[in-house]
Amino acid sequence: MLTAHIKDDFDNLLEYHRWVNQTIENISSLNEEETDRFTKGYNDRIIRFNKQWFGEGVTFEELEKGITSYKEPELIERLLSQVSDKISTQTKDKIKARKVKFNPNGLGVFVFDRASMGMYRLNEFYSPSKNKVVAPELVRKTSLGYELISDGSVVQQRGEEKSDGKPKIRTTSKNVYAYFPKINKERQAVELYISCGAHSKIKAEELLYSGISAIVVAELLEKAKIQTKISVVFGSSPDGYTKNAYACLVPVKKYDEPLDKNILALLSSDPRFFRYEGFKGIVSIYDYFRKPVPPSLGRGMTKDTLIEVIEKSDYSKKTKLAPNRFYFGWTFSEEEAIRQINETIDEIANRLLEP
Repeated sequence: MLTAHIKDDFDNLLEYHRWVNQTIENISSLNEEETDRFTKGYNDRIIRFNKQWFGEGVTFEELEKGITSYKEPELIERLLSQVSDKISTQTKDKIKARKVKFNPNGLGVFVFDRASMGMYRLNEFYSPSKNKVVAPELVRKTSLGYELISDGSVVQQRGEEKSDGKPKIRTTSKNVYAYFPKINKERQAVELYISCGAHSKIKAEELLYSGISAIVVAELLEKAKIQTKISVVFGSSPDGYTKNAYACLVPVKKYDEPLDKNILALLSSDPRFFRYEGFKGIVSIYDYFRKPVPPSLGRGMTKDTLIEVIEKSDYSKKTKLAPNRFYFGWTFSEEEAIRQINETIDEIANRLLEP
C-alpha cells in the first residue's frame, strides 16, 4: 500500500507561509543544498532567461515577500465566464438548493398567497338572544329574515366567525404550509482537492484552468447550500507513487467560510506561487519527515496521483474525511475544464441529491 506522508494541520495560507519560511531557514543538513532554489541569484537567472516560468514582470523581491493575490484577477473572471457559459443550464440545474415542500398539516410556515387562490367564506346563523351560533335546521325563513323555530326570536345570517369575532376563512387549497425537508448535512458534506502544479512549458492562462474547474463546481455547491471544504495539495513522490508520497495540504475554504476565488486561483493556478512557495512546500515536507529531497523535486502530483494519495493510501484510513470527495488538477484547456465540471456535477447529483 502507498504510504502518504501528509502535513495537513495548517489553518490557513498565512500559517503555511510561516511554516515553509521557518523550515527553509532552519533546514537540516540532509537538504541544505536545496535552499539555493530560493536565493536571489538563482531566481534572477530564471526571471531573465525563462519568462514563462513565473510569468512576465516578476521580481525576486515580489517572490520573497510572499505572493498573496493572483496576478491577473481579470483573467480569473474572463476564463470563469467563458467556461461557465458553456456549461448547460440543464447541467447546472442538477445541483440546486433544497426545494420548498408544502403540506396541509401545519408543518412549517403558512403561505397566504397559496391559500388565497382557493379562498372562500361560509355563512352561519347567529342567535343574539342565545349569544351563540345555531344549527340551520333550528332556523326558518320569514318575510323579515330568519327566526328560531322554538321561540320566534330573531336570527342573523352572517359570514362564519372565529371565537374571537374575526372572520373564519376557508380554502380549497390544502397544501398551504411550506417547509424545507431535513437533510443529513454530514452525509452531504463535500471536499474538493486540487493538485497544484504543471510542466514548465505550461503558460499562466493554461495553468488557471485547474482552478477554474474547482471554482465553478464550488460556486454551484455554495448556491445549493451544500457544505463544502476545499484544499490545495503541494507534493511529489520520490518513487513514482509506488511506495511513498509527500505532501502539504493547505485549506482554501473551510465548511463555514465563503468561497474566495482569488485565494483558490492563487494556490491552484498562479505560476509565481507554485514555482516558488509551492516548491518551498515540497522541499519542506521532505525535510519535515527527515527524507532527502529527490532529484528535480520528485514526480509531480497530478489529479490521478492525488486520488491515489488520498484514497488508496493509509491516509484515508487514519483521517476523518467527508463522505463525498472530488479531485481536480493539471487541467490546462477549456475543453478539459468543461469535461471535468460536467463529470463532477453528474457525480454530485447522483450521490447527494434526492431523485
